[in-house]
Amino acid sequence: MSSHVDGANDSTLEAGAITLPGVLMQAITHIGPAVGLLFTVQAIAGVAGVAVPVALGIGGLAMGLVAVSVIQLSKKMSSAGGYFTWVSNIIGPRTGFVVAWAFLLFEPIGAGINLSFMGGIIQSTLKNAYGFDFPWWITALVGTALLTVISLFGLKLSIGFVVGMGIFEIAIGVALAVTGLIHPGNGGFNFEPFMPTHAASFNGLFLGVVFSIFTFAGFEAVAPLAEESANPTKTLPRAVILSLATTIVFFLIVGWGTLAGWGTNDVTSFVADGSPVLTFARGAWGPLWILVLISFINSIIGVGIAVQNASSRVIFGMARARVLPPALAVVHARRRTPTNAVLLQSFVTLVVSVGGGFLLGTTGVFAFAGIIITILIIVVYISGNVAVWRLYRSKYRDEYSILTHLMVPIASSLLLLYVGYKTLFPLPTGVNAWAPIVAIVWLVVGGVIVAVLSTSGSLGTLRRAGTAMSGTESNSTIDDGDAPLDDARAAT
Repeated sequence: MSSHVDGANDSTLEAGAITLPGVLMQAITHIGPAVGLLFTVQAIAGVAGVAVPVALGIGGLAMGLVAVSVIQLSKKMSSAGGYFTWVSNIIGPRTGFVVAWAFLLFEPIGAGINLSFMGGIIQSTLKNAYGFDFPWWITALVGTALLTVISLFGLKLSIGFVVGMGIFEIAIGVALAVTGLIHPGNGGFNFEPFMPTHAASFNGLFLGVVFSIFTFAGFEAVAPLAEESANPTKTLPRAVILSLATTIVFFLIVGWGTLAGWGTNDVTSFVADGSPVLTFARGAWGPLWILVLISFINSIIGVGIAVQNASSRVIFGMARARVLPPALAVVHARRRTPTNAVLLQSFVTLVVSVGGGFLLGTTGVFAFAGIIITILIIVVYISGNVAVWRLYRSKYRDEYSILTHLMVPIASSLLLLYVGYKTLFPLPTGVNAWAPIVAIVWLVVGGVIVAVLSTSGSLGTLRRAGTAMSGTESNSTIDDGDAPLDDARAAT
């Protein structure tokens, strides 16, 4: 196997490898429709009652505000660096590094926590249904190996898997929902789930919105695939819009259908059941209920592939820019995949899935990591909101819109801050109380690294990295992180 690190032609990914359908499914599978069906619907019902679609609809629209910044930024800058590239070139290298540092914790662990969680669900489900005990850690090992092989054999192959998996899990979820609407439980066919007045309480509905907001997180995973996408300045924005629209409609349908099938008058038992969607599927479909479990497994693998693709590209991009060790910028000579970055990501997946599962339990690692991810992703999203305002206010004044580039970023940032508040207060209990500390310490360490680089005169490394990641220095660099913005504008 021949691979290279140096040279503009050797450390490049395969341009135009994927088109809109592939990029779209990268975003959809990262969101994880079947995972949301099995667990998010129940979690929201626990606080919002029967008004699950209301909470999901509001949450989806709220994430649409966040998506505006991703769309606006991806129209002007496309690279494997994603948020790192955007923030480094627009706000400055210090902030860009902190954003990348946050990304390097919350995104790479996504595949591992899902594999561990899947292993636990498969073990308990098979044991309850068939009396067969299949250790969860075997699922985690097999899943990690599968993700590694798929990722190493090229983006086209991995995206092909993602497209097939995404279509399958959406089809199964919609079919189950339609079954529930045709054969409703106690309460019959009705539109109560779409009525805010039927929520358990106003506060419960708002908590449901908070839960639902990050159900839709993952659409931004298309950004690191920019270099390998055909016509990225058009493909990425379209993928963001279509992925959110598709998943919002999906969750509205499945939230309504599964509640109707269970019985809108029996929401209490729906919340109390260990896995109500699987229970409903067994009653409604008989032996074919296994298709729902398969769609869940399919969804977890799809999320894993999407995480592998996104994380490995950012790791590769940062290494190519010399922020991470250059060895991580190795590209396979024929497949044009970032080989070492993929292997590093797979190692992280293995450690998190197996090590985290044994340490915290398969459910515990999911909850613990979920708190960390929520805190760090808020930092990244808000940084993107600031970046979009600064980019259009300084460099693209003729396109600047007060609504699109100021009011929407402010609104989404305030919403994200509220989500962060509800995540931290009341403070998590037990072992989860350490999760916010881990996230905060991680950010502090990133800040210390930046401070050390600044005081040692090495800030130029970060500045060059941000410029190199943009791929178009003269058109992308807004601020070098040191000079006043007015001076930077005059220079451009």
